[in-house]
Amino acid sequence: MSHKKAIILTCGIALLWSLAGWNIKMITWSPYAIAAGRSIISVVLLLPMVVKGKSLHISRNMIGGAVCYTIFNYCFIISTKLATSAIAIMMQYTAPVYVAVLAWIFLKERITKADLISIVFIFGGMFLFFTDEAGGGSTAGKIIAVFNGISFAGISIFLRLEKDGDPKLCMFFGNLLSGIVGIPFIATAGPLDTSGFFFLLLAGILCALTYTLYAAASTGLSALETVLLPIIDPVMNPVWVFLFLGEAPGSKSIMGAAVVLIAVTARVVYGIQADAGKARMA
Repeated sequence: MSHKKAIILTCGIALLWSLAGWNIKMITWSPYAIAAGRSIISVVLLLPMVVKGKSLHISRNMIGGAVCYTIFNYCFIISTKLATSAIAIMMQYTAPVYVAVLAWIFLKERITKADLISIVFIFGGMFLFFTDEAGGGSTAGKIIAVFNGISFAGISIFLRLEKDGDPKLCMFFGNLLSGIVGIPFIATAGPLDTSGFFFLLLAGILCALTYTLYAAASTGLSALETVLLPIIDPVMNPVWVFLFLGEAPGSKSIMGAAVVLIAVTARVVYGIQADAGKARMA
């Protein structure tokens, strides 16, 4: 894929990702039923791509990634429903911090000074989220949102342990597990109206196809661009919810979001540049 097409496609994908908060809030089901329904639709969409694969390699690491994905799926949707979209998406964006900690525990990778500095700033941003009473959202929703980043980091760690793993397989089995676990919630949720069904279908499409397109687009991007372009998602996610539903985060949440975004982005960019410098010196 050409560089120009990859940039345009990635920006478009990030904009589609950013619709998740508004999309989820438009479905009247419980968050558990939404998570299960979205996953079932994703499984149907991902199945042809998985079947076309060379092999269905299932390992303990792949299962671990699927479990983490299931936890992430439910936590993200529950926190979006109970808290604000801004908190839900920003807590997901803290994943690189937990990746550094989990990699230190499980992969014996060293935590750098840059990691520690970013961790301090990110926890400062999280503190602003939790002390913001003006933005709305329950305390339970905010606590659950913390696990968005932890579980998303778990997916990354298990994929790294599975060196030759296919991300599509992790998503497929994660959605399969998520759908199976949530069947009882769908059974008791009642029928959706036409609007609700449309948004649930959209949620499944966004969940399955955008990640596949992103994997293809990333082949035409630099490492720095794969990090910077998706920032459109956490920036625009609360904007759509505000425009369509009037949900506005409080001033502390906005400051917290800025702190988290800057800290995470600066850490990742610094890491990429440091690796590039080492490669040039080698």
